[in-house]
Amino acid sequence: MADPALAKRPALKLPPEFKGDEAGFLRSMREMFANDEMFDHDNHVAGVEDLEFLVGKQWDDEVASKRIAKKKPTLTINRLPAFVAQVVGSRLQNETVIDVRPDIDGTVPVAAVRRGLMRSIQKISKADIAYDNALIGSVTAGIGNFQLEIDYENEEVWHQSLQISAISDHFSVVWDRNRTDPTGADATRCFIIETMPEDSFRYEYPWATPSDIISDRMPAELLHSNWYDRGDVRIVTFWQMREHRRDIALTTSGKTVDITDVQDLTTIGQIQVDRNGNPMIRTVYRKYAQMYRCSGADVLEGPYKLPIDRVPVFRVPGWEIKIGNTLHRWGLIRFMKDPQRLHNFWRSAVAERIMQSPKNTWVASAEAVAGREKQWRTSHISDDPLLVYNGDAGTKPERMPPVQVEEALIAQAQITTQDLKDVSNIHEANLGMPSNEVSGVAIREREHVSDTGTQIYNSNLTKAIEECGRVCNTLIPFVYDTPRIISVLGDNDREFMIPINDIANGAIDITAGKYKVTVTTGPSFRTKREQAAESMLGMSTAMPNLMALAADYIVEAQDWPNAEKIANRIRKTLPPQLLDEDEITPAIAQKMQEGQQQEATQQQAAMQKFMADFLKTQSEAAKNYAQAEHYRTQSEAIPAKLRNESLNAASEAASRELHDTLDAITLAHGR
Repeated sequence: MADPALAKRPALKLPPEFKGDEAGFLRSMREMFANDEMFDHDNHVAGVEDLEFLVGKQWDDEVASKRIAKKKPTLTINRLPAFVAQVVGSRLQNETVIDVRPDIDGTVPVAAVRRGLMRSIQKISKADIAYDNALIGSVTAGIGNFQLEIDYENEEVWHQSLQISAISDHFSVVWDRNRTDPTGADATRCFIIETMPEDSFRYEYPWATPSDIISDRMPAELLHSNWYDRGDVRIVTFWQMREHRRDIALTTSGKTVDITDVQDLTTIGQIQVDRNGNPMIRTVYRKYAQMYRCSGADVLEGPYKLPIDRVPVFRVPGWEIKIGNTLHRWGLIRFMKDPQRLHNFWRSAVAERIMQSPKNTWVASAEAVAGREKQWRTSHISDDPLLVYNGDAGTKPERMPPVQVEEALIAQAQITTQDLKDVSNIHEANLGMPSNEVSGVAIREREHVSDTGTQIYNSNLTKAIEECGRVCNTLIPFVYDTPRIISVLGDNDREFMIPINDIANGAIDITAGKYKVTVTTGPSFRTKREQAAESMLGMSTAMPNLMALAADYIVEAQDWPNAEKIANRIRKTLPPQLLDEDEITPAIAQKMQEGQQQEATQQQAAMQKFMADFLKTQSEAAKNYAQAEHYRTQSEAIPAKLRNESLNAASEAASRELHDTLDAITLAHGR
């Protein structure tokens, strides 16, 4: 087996302006790193102090030492994690959905696949861990970060995929000091510091030298960020935005194409010309992100290029206010520290007074306890219920009342508790504690006030996720550019396997067209399902008839074992006309067809019966009409007087019969 130390250094390609000068490249990088870290040094130090305070380092060392030496209570009643959990917990109950919509030459089906692919990327790479970690950093230390990476899906395949990963150390990312966008979208560079054991460094980069070169470029107070210390080597992933020259042209079809490397005359011949007959070609400078991995003295890897317009690292800050050239940044903890310190002090003072209360204090003459001093001095820790004094002394020892805790101490502790709520703007309704709000509306209003007061943290996280989604959308044609089968997730988190880019077999070309990204934040799918189930049950109680129309949906929405199977069974018993098209199974379709045939047969029989009745009615009407004519002919032969009398009676009877016949005919014709 070859000795790793004999491994050759890989080929090195530096930016063209350095002309192969590695030392010059590293010197430039170290200067940028030192200047950017110096700019953010104060925020870095303050953020570390905030984190240490959160985890319990809340007493000044000198004050704590004096109290401990005097055996006084030095309590830490740490209430801050509950406030942090409230802000982070509100995020956990919601989800941020990345939506993709068609833009230039985009289509709805491809947009749907891209949206499902992004949901799959987030789930597979456990993006929630990255998002939550960044939010915790924002709330506690004023800054959090996460990144987008490209890696192989697993060790057995050649396909690469996008991954959203956490950056656990909130201060390991050093940002361009001139950036202004909170997500880092306009940063021209950023550094991600990673610590490696020296043994691992020598094995992976046997030709490189771990050395503390950065120390001579930085002031003494920043040596905590050196790149080589106590057997560890700190390497840096250096992202920098660069530009390259490209020639683009407008084609006769209206599309803009990159012709920088095109040699096909057919394509060039399709270029649109302007009014002067000149081809519509122009030069642009497109951004791309370039990455090198470096130690203090060597370029270890690179360059690695991505066709994106920003670095693939995303900031999630807390509050940021710039005064002159100084940027001030803080999270929720910063201004809660003083109320928390006072709270610890006053609670410790109360505990100190209480510790004094159980001691029995006696006032006695020397003669009354002569020879029994030890028994009386240790009475507070003795289990002996009998105390004996010298009765001939004339007076018995008198017990003094125990020390009372002053109300002022308790009041001060309560004041500091309220100060914590006021500074954070998180009150009892959000913390789950009883308060003076008694109605549901009042409680929700107070919760709304608290959520609004801390919304800046969730808002900054949403902006970062949107930027991440935009970069993902840009990289999809770059990463998923070959025929393959990918996993996509629907809105209900159901997984589907979809072939892409195999155009010859009718698969979707996921690289075609352009798309835009938006994000929405709201309750998670599980939360929305629980709310919907509760609302459906309430509605079915108020409207019992609803169960007959939508029993399958109501049951399917419940969080029961086999709820979906129960819903399917109910669906089989519903009339077909109540089902949607996607719910009609082949068995139901056959049943519907048989029902339609039976209904058609019944309608045909009914029509035949109607026609028979109609013809019968017409026949009877004709017979009645002939009989009436017969009566009229006979009446002409009757003498005038009898004829008139008989005619009147016969006419009246015939008229009634004729009217009945006409009514029957009218009824038969339906009009």
